[in-house]
Amino acid sequence: MLTQEQRQSYDEQGFIVFDRLFGAEEIDRIRGLIDELDAQSEQALREKGAVGISRPNQINFTAKLNFMHPELQQFVAQPKFVDLTTAVLGPDIRLYWDQSVYKRPETDRDFPWHQDNGYVPTEPVHYMTCWLALEDATIENGCIWVQPGSHKLGFVEHFRTDTGWVCYDGEDPGIPVELKKGSMVAFHSLLFHRSTPNRSQSTRKAYVIQYSVDGARNPDKGYVFLNGPVIARDGKPAYERFISREECEAEVPEQTPRLGR
Repeated sequence: MLTQEQRQSYDEQGFIVFDRLFGAEEIDRIRGLIDELDAQSEQALREKGAVGISRPNQINFTAKLNFMHPELQQFVAQPKFVDLTTAVLGPDIRLYWDQSVYKRPETDRDFPWHQDNGYVPTEPVHYMTCWLALEDATIENGCIWVQPGSHKLGFVEHFRTDTGWVCYDGEDPGIPVELKKGSMVAFHSLLFHRSTPNRSQSTRKAYVIQYSVDGARNPDKGYVFLNGPVIARDGKPAYERFISREECEAEVPEQTPRLGR
């Protein structure tokens, strides 16, 4: 799947952009499923108030979608993701985390610069984030921005703010990654990235899908990440059927803590 130029971009710049990787019909189907799940969690936010970095009427993160609908799990385990992740991470790949991020028209605030590793320590440190545009992602509606090459700095200590963890508050603005519907940016988990406010009149919709080597763990707490199925063994597709959270946890020995991210 990866050309030499794309692999070089990932190694040197920390990211690759795939233009219109998925067709409109497939994206419309996936977005429709996620819309329903977002609506449910958004309603809960409006009733209970902010939860973590999700804020009612502003930005909503709905996690572990692959366990909520078989079609979503099948989507994240498809050969396109197998080819991409095994080319970069290795032959045995598991879904590390997945979540929708719906950024609604909001107040004038950024989602701050961070590395994905800043939220949860991971061993090995390198995993891959695939940021898929379910609608066009533009500067106006709050697309992500990246600092090319920043992954080479290694893990940077983060500090907490009311909008999320922050690894950088300097003057470098980074570069915007505008994406058409069905396009995707894949980036190194240590790459500095952020998103700007949504100043449009509609919701910016993204599906964030992350992959790690199978067996990746939290080195501080000792647990193995079990937030989705194994998608590749020995470099080949390994997904066969829908697997529940309980079935995922049953794959590891009893003495292994079974908490997830």
